[in-house]
Amino acid sequence: MNGLSFTSQTMSHKAVQAAFKLLKEKTNAYLNTQEKEQLRKAVHFGAYCHEKQIRKSGEPYITHPITVAAILATLRVDVDTLIAGVLHDTIEDTDATYQQLTGEFNADVAYLVEGVTKLDKIKFRNIKEAQAETFVKMLFAMAEDIRVIIIKLSDRLHNMRTISAMSVSGQRRISQETIDVYAPIAERLGLKSIQKEMERHAFQALHPNQSAEVETTIARIAGNRKKAVDRIRKTIEKSLLESGMAAKVVARQKSAYSAYKKAQLKKLEIEDIHDLFGVRIIVKELPQCYLALGIIHNIYPPNENGFKDYIAVPKQNGYQSLHTVVTGPYALKLEVQIRTEEMDHLSEAGVAAHWIYKQKDGNTSPSLNKARNWLNSLLKLQKDSVSSLEFYENLKKDLGTDEIYVFTPKGDLIQLPKRSTVLDFAFGIHTSVGSHAESVQVNGETKSLAHELKTGDTVSIKTSDDLKVHADWLRHVRSSKARTAIRKELKQIEDSDAMILGHRMLDRALDTYDHSFEQVDNKSIKRALKHYQLNSLDDMLKAFAYGELLPSIVAKKMLPMMKQRRISGDYIPKEALTIDGSEGSIVHYPNCCQPLPGDKIMGHLSQSKGVVIHRNNCTNLREISKNNPERLLMSSWALKTRGVFKSTLVVDVINKTGVLASLAAVIAEQGVNIVSIDQADKDSGFTELVFEVNVENKPHAEDLMNKLQSHRDVLNVRRKYDEKYH
Repeated sequence: MNGLSFTSQTMSHKAVQAAFKLLKEKTNAYLNTQEKEQLRKAVHFGAYCHEKQIRKSGEPYITHPITVAAILATLRVDVDTLIAGVLHDTIEDTDATYQQLTGEFNADVAYLVEGVTKLDKIKFRNIKEAQAETFVKMLFAMAEDIRVIIIKLSDRLHNMRTISAMSVSGQRRISQETIDVYAPIAERLGLKSIQKEMERHAFQALHPNQSAEVETTIARIAGNRKKAVDRIRKTIEKSLLESGMAAKVVARQKSAYSAYKKAQLKKLEIEDIHDLFGVRIIVKELPQCYLALGIIHNIYPPNENGFKDYIAVPKQNGYQSLHTVVTGPYALKLEVQIRTEEMDHLSEAGVAAHWIYKQKDGNTSPSLNKARNWLNSLLKLQKDSVSSLEFYENLKKDLGTDEIYVFTPKGDLIQLPKRSTVLDFAFGIHTSVGSHAESVQVNGETKSLAHELKTGDTVSIKTSDDLKVHADWLRHVRSSKARTAIRKELKQIEDSDAMILGHRMLDRALDTYDHSFEQVDNKSIKRALKHYQLNSLDDMLKAFAYGELLPSIVAKKMLPMMKQRRISGDYIPKEALTIDGSEGSIVHYPNCCQPLPGDKIMGHLSQSKGVVIHRNNCTNLREISKNNPERLLMSSWALKTRGVFKSTLVVDVINKTGVLASLAAVIAEQGVNIVSIDQADKDSGFTELVFEVNVENKPHAEDLMNKLQSHRDVLNVRRKYDEKYH
């Protein structure tokens, strides 16, 4: 490789020579002679393919793939990955083919180049959809071969280095995608150096003013604290040496983007970030990490809650280190990180190093296993999600989030995003545990399912087969796994409810025509399905409940032709559709009138909400009956209803201390759940209290209203929406 001569005009360009020189420097240390020759051949092949192409910066195009290979070389990747880095754009942008790359090099190289090419060929309706699909494609590429992603990340990093050659709008679009998609993947793979540099370039392009301001602030603070940090570093180095421990002690500084992100999240000033500056200690062996920790705490007092042991419990990307926050001279708080040389290498090269070198001989490492487990869990999440966009939006909340570590009663460790709740833990154990979670104990104490967990908690879940997930649970979970599982369960429940209700609606419509479902033959059903372009009877039944099809019209099409011809006049159903509250989320009770069992009701088939039940005299229903009378659904309550229904009670009270608490106690004594309370002072000297409650039916609400009316400080009680009708 050292004997390379530049034979083409492209290869003689100074920028190309500089790029190739850098690649040589990065690879000379670890490639053998044969591998160097293969890489030299790839560079010449790539230069020939890209010979007439120029980058927007004005440099020969080949400088880009050579630099990508140099970035890959810093991770000490294998020679096939280096060659694929040099050739990663050849199939996409030149006449080179998969077969040609296989013949000139090998099938491995051709596969990697094609893998990167597929990631670049994504075309979608909007940027968000494109980002989501890009992320999903990357996950599947990772499952096949992690090297495809490492090449793509290196490609993106070099593009970020030269982003100034693009238009301002192009810079912003590429930078946002880098922050949202590429940097989080790099972080999860433990490619810290690539992640940080990507974020720096993206931050500068997206927020140039804030970037410059944060850089200036950190530089100013660094000037003030440099002597103190250096003094601490030297003191630690000396103390370790006196203890017989040869260790490398270096000062470290938080990146501008990390500082900005933390300041935004914690609502802090940059000056108040305790780990803005720190010290990193690199030792030879694992036991020395804990010995060094003891020495540090002997010199500088540790801060309460400032210690994290990522060696005993590594992060999901395999990162290992001890972190402790100490108070040094001048009351300076700073973070000290302690790790071995191998841990330090993995913090930069990440699990990629394990993945590349270990997969071939079948050996695994804890960090590699963690990466594979993480990847497998993501692929399952993607499969369970409704769309790539939903999956990606859910997952973005997890990426880059700090983790907590909690325990099962058996002592098994569960990693969750910070601020996770008991429900997150339950779904983290298994979807079936989360779906049927009934009660919980945290550290032996009974807690709610919405209780927020902390590192070290031991959690015990009790389940019940009779329980189902609730839509409200989505407000109490943080992890993408829990959100996706809850949404999937809700959709299955809703679809099941929709089919049952749709069947009732079709039976009722057929009965109006003196027909029954049992009399409808398969031919008639297939004819109707074909007419409405539906795949199955289940889809048709759901379409009724969702308001997409009118059962009266479809039922008529299912009748024998002779019977269809005899039907004349308006459709007037024989019986009302009975509502008993068991229909679940497929039936809606709107806030415009809040119907309760006992009220006279009328249904409406909404194309956006499905079956909506109104009170008979609701003003909104009057509008519907004028504009879309065919969508009205004659309805009535069943003799016995299930569940509870929302009702809003307006209570006028004398304005005095303690009246709100007193009335809340009256409501609680009746076993009624208060959803929310609102309060407004009136000019006449009284206060209007608004209680949103859950009641079983109209008599239940009236009984509660009578109890409230009998209170000595209450002037008047009414259901909120009654005044519209009287």
